[in-house]
Amino acid sequence: MKMTATIKVPEAARITDAHRELVERARQTLLDKQKATPIALLGTQPVVGMYYWILCEVELPDNRGETLTVYKIYQSPRNEVALMEAKAYEYPPSTIDQYKISA
Repeated sequence: MKMTATIKVPEAARITDAHRELVERARQTLLDKQKATPIALLGTQPVVGMYYWILCEVELPDNRGETLTVYKIYQSPRNEVALMEAKAYEYPPSTIDQYKISA
């Protein structure tokens, strides 16, 4: 049986302490140690585990300011966390394809 799951977009894009912890744990695998502040939960998708799309404000190196980045984070049933993708957030999107969230 094939399981298909759709991405759930929350009514309120509220960030919880659990989301902050997910971002911190996912960023531990990166070489850069810039600060990332989660500001909105964009969506979730149950799979074997859970995918989270979280909009973060990320400090740029050398005091060059901040940028908005969408993190796609995977959390396994055993509570392992991995940063699957990080994409610069652009508004308004330059093409309609940027409205799509990749699964």
